[in-house]
Amino acid sequence: MRQKHLFVLVSVAILLALPLGAANENINYADINKIKAEGMQRSQVMELNSWLADVYTPRLTGSPMAEKAANWVVGKLKEWGLVNAKLEPWVNRNGFDRGWTNDKFYMAAVTPERFPIPGTPTGWTPGTNGLQSGEVVLVTAATAEDLAQYKGKLKGKWVMTQAVPDVAAYWDPPAKRFTAEQLQAMEMATPPQPEFGVTPPGGGRQAGPGTPAAPGRQGGPGAPAPGQQAAQQGQRAGAPGAPQQPAAAGGRGGQGAANARNEFFRTEGVLGTISTAPRGHGIYTIGGNRAADPATTLPAVVIAAEQYGRIGRMLAKNIAVTIEADIKNTYYPNPPVFNVVGEIPGTDKADEIVLLGAHLDTWHAATGAADDGNGVAAMMEAVRILKATGVKLRRTVRVGFWEAEEQGLIGSREYVAMHFASRQPAPGAAGAPPAGGGGGGRGGPQGPLQLKPDYDKLSVYFNIDNGTGALRGIYLQGNDAVAPIFREWMEPFRSLGMTTITIRNTGGTDHQSFDAVGLPGFQFIQDAVEYNTIVHHTNLDTYERLQPRDNVQMATIVAGWAYLAANRDEKLPRKPMPATPPTRPTTQAELR
Repeated sequence: MRQKHLFVLVSVAILLALPLGAANENINYADINKIKAEGMQRSQVMELNSWLADVYTPRLTGSPMAEKAANWVVGKLKEWGLVNAKLEPWVNRNGFDRGWTNDKFYMAAVTPERFPIPGTPTGWTPGTNGLQSGEVVLVTAATAEDLAQYKGKLKGKWVMTQAVPDVAAYWDPPAKRFTAEQLQAMEMATPPQPEFGVTPPGGGRQAGPGTPAAPGRQGGPGAPAPGQQAAQQGQRAGAPGAPQQPAAAGGRGGQGAANARNEFFRTEGVLGTISTAPRGHGIYTIGGNRAADPATTLPAVVIAAEQYGRIGRMLAKNIAVTIEADIKNTYYPNPPVFNVVGEIPGTDKADEIVLLGAHLDTWHAATGAADDGNGVAAMMEAVRILKATGVKLRRTVRVGFWEAEEQGLIGSREYVAMHFASRQPAPGAAGAPPAGGGGGGRGGPQGPLQLKPDYDKLSVYFNIDNGTGALRGIYLQGNDAVAPIFREWMEPFRSLGMTTITIRNTGGTDHQSFDAVGLPGFQFIQDAVEYNTIVHHTNLDTYERLQPRDNVQMATIVAGWAYLAANRDEKLPRKPMPATPPTRPTTQAELR
């Protein structure tokens, strides 16, 4: 009798231990253990991170350093034995008619007292043509009517473009990890899903439970404290506290108003504009507009709230403040624009592809260590692990490193459009991407897909672009069919902290270029650490913000998942296609 009860209890325990919706995946634990040993015990990921964060950086798309870094990556891939490692030019320039670098920055107050002013020029704005000195004036007026009062009064002055911000204290620790309860809540949550291939309003990544998400980024623990979230919105033109950046010609709404104001400043003879971010603590965000015309654009500088506030409060006391600046920025006409690719050939399914990716480009206020240098390093380390272990790969494992993610997922959209499919906006839709664009995550009505011959060959795309945090699980992007597969794939890595699957979507990075055309593209759930509070697009995104153990873990897991995807009998399932049927090319001209 006791034996029978024991048998029943054991049977129930086994059933409860099985992943829900078991997919019966064939997992070769001998090979997985080789991958884990190589990745966890002999990792090179932090050395790769150092090269990317200390030497080949910053990598603003179109800059000479972007090309140098790309060539270094190609060299490492070839050194490890990958094939077809190369720079792959885009078909369309996507508005990158000028590369840009900041070569010198000096700014300081000289009266009534001398003090340094750390800062960074906004991307694609001109320099000062030598040392320029002038008084500071605060101008928050935005409309032509309000600006009229300043006519004839701004020549030779530096203009502060926003009110002095309030700076919130860090009442909560700026670095956090997901708790078990938060991960469980994410797994159970099933919020409404957006239309296939269309990003929710704001384009933000899916937030963790009960936390505000920074624009375009994953939320969860470490989401912004009051004042910090507004700072992160500084990448949106016209946002409160945003660095005031000239927008492309023809801008609408707030961008058009900002253009008009900057043109007023230029015609009045202003030396340059100064803006800040309300997060304080010496941290500020940076951005830039590649379409800015240097002939009609002013020097624009972003500084920390502490110096901005000091100057603003002195002006409020009717104390004149004079600053001097020497800023040298260089433009590079028609720079090369490209992605970086390389691959490990498969065996019996070599024509099918498992693709790993991250974005190589950075902003320029820091070195882009967490956004997204460590994603690139992790994917490089993943393919190094696969080569070093010599595990068999049935499918070809390819890596892709994208340029211009920061300007709208452009590099990955170009790659998807060239190799897999393009989705053009519906006729007459506003905000159309350039011809050939993959439409990765762009909102608005979408037209039919134009499929390329390799469309049916991609099994899966995995992306890393949420900072240094450890991988804790994966977003399903509304693809229920992969859930039981991913549950079983997580089992060998559960001891490394990989435990959670959520049906939620996440946005704001390159997996959307694949998802938007019906391809399985996934971003991992990552601990936020300091990503939203300190790092994202700021002057503190440096090597020091990286967590070595987390980077080792993420590269090891990606290598394991690439191995599992490459060796399963079938490609990963795809979620249902949209109602509009795709069209297949029939001529070589259409294929191009």
